Amino acid sequence: MKKIKEFFFSNIFVRPKIIIYLTILVICCLTIALLVTGCSSGGSNSFGAWSPDGSKITFLSGKATTVDIWVMNADGSNQKNITNKPGNYQEPVWSPDGSMIAYGLGSLSAIDIWVMNADGSNQKNLTNKSGNYREPVWSPDGSKIAYSKKEGINSDIWVMNADGSNQKNLTNKPGLYWNYVWSKDGSKIAFGLGSADVIDIWVMDADGSNQKNLTNSNDLVEGPVWSPDGSKIAFSRTEAKSTNIWVMDADGSNQKNLTNKFGLCWKFSWSPDGSKIAYGLGNLSEINIWVMDADGSNQKNLTNKYGNYREPAWSPDGSKIAFNITKGWDSNIWVIDADGSNLTRLTGVK
Repeated sequence: MKKIKEFFFSNIFVRPKIIIYLTILVICCLTIALLVTGCSSGGSNSFGAWSPDGSKITFLSGKATTVDIWVMNADGSNQKNITNKPGNYQEPVWSPDGSMIAYGLGSLSAIDIWVMNADGSNQKNLTNKSGNYREPVWSPDGSKIAYSKKEGINSDIWVMNADGSNQKNLTNKPGLYWNYVWSKDGSKIAFGLGSADVIDIWVMDADGSNQKNLTNSNDLVEGPVWSPDGSKIAFSRTEAKSTNIWVMDADGSNQKNLTNKFGLCWKFSWSPDGSKIAYGLGNLSEINIWVMDADGSNQKNLTNKYGNYREPAWSPDGSKIAFNITKGWDSNIWVIDADGSNLTRLTGVK
């Protein structure tokens, strides 16, 4: 026991990245717990995505051991369970035309990629195999779906037609792949790739060719997000005890630290017009939603309250930002105007 304590405390102070890993682990555990302890009127309600026209929002709502996919109007009204089938649902994402929703469904050890109509009808298993398939992402034209196939701690990025045909391994190099995203024109895919200690941002052509490491760092670099015009890529970089948001040109040049703060900058997203970036900033016990100009100037705390405000997502018209607020084992979806006014709770309202 003494050796274990010596190892733990020496590494906490000698290797600051371990603090980040433990923080991420705790948050992941809390997220998993939240997804199985609530319902749409209380408990866990986790934001999924805005519909392309901004009129609706998908979200995950859990009660006991059941998680379902729900849809509501953008103002929180007309909340409807569209799956109504016990299961482990994950990552509901709208097709670009808003007619379908792709999602993961399965158990902790086996998950498939499914699609359904936006009203929950015609649910179809696309992968239909004994495996661990996760995180579906539609191509901009809606003709293809990228997803990951996990084996142990490693994975590869795959792609298939929207009907499940022509499944193809794009990377063919097992590793830790993170947050793969299509470029706006659908010609490229950016993604994170690395190990437990080092993750870099890579880009490849949509067919898997021309894979290139853009960051080439010795840090924990995650979360590539294309700017709306495809000219830049935002990402987070963990150095020492801080995680900051960076931006670079699409070819990896001109890398710049936008936030330059001591703290943890979490999930971030570009405004639809590319002029601003919303992000979470704080620590394990307190995270607020911030907004800044795309060059890092005019950083503003929108929520400015004690609490856990996470995963900001812009509405398609750029007028609002949706996010999760967690309190203990409770999580709900809120929305705020882009200037920080009109903070409104959408789920868990009785």
